[in-house]
Amino acid sequence: MRFSGWSSLAISVCSALVFAAPAGAHLSVNPDTVHTGALVDLGFSVPNADDPNGIDHVTIKAPPEFVLDDGEAVAGWTQSRSGQVLTWTGGQIPSREYARFGIRGTTPAQAGTVFFNVLVGDRTGKSITYRIGLGVVAHGTRDVGARSLGKAALVVAVIGAALALAALFVGLYLWLRPPPP
Repeated sequence: MRFSGWSSLAISVCSALVFAAPAGAHLSVNPDTVHTGALVDLGFSVPNADDPNGIDHVTIKAPPEFVLDDGEAVAGWTQSRSGQVLTWTGGQIPSREYARFGIRGTTPAQAGTVFFNVLVGDRTGKSITYRIGLGVVAHGTRDVGARSLGKAALVVAVIGAALALAALFVGLYLWLRPPPP
């Protein structure tokens, strides 16, 4: 049967998207949601579902809105970088196992979803590229957790130092003043 409205290229692309989508569900990023403008560590879990050759290279391309700082060293793998792209080679993810590849960077200033392209390949040259979405949400309170406690401790220390200094001056005054007649 001939489809006059569809080219064979369009059919191939649509077929690839249909068949690639379920495979992408196995590759994940943690956390999958972050706050705008935050320094984050992202961990990409890369599985080898059933490739008997083993996965021997992983490339993560960060979107331009994400400021890529560096990548985590992974034992047995060699890492290289070119701009927004980190590549790990030389290791192996055996069949039915996974490895974690970490990156650090600053999230976009605008809320939305950014996509990382993750290329996973084996020794035969076979590779698959996944698009992994990262949700970027606007945050409400900027100062939470340990930072708030640190600032509170600093305020308490400054007040304590001021009270100690005031007590010192009162003590000196009482000690140096002339006795009453």
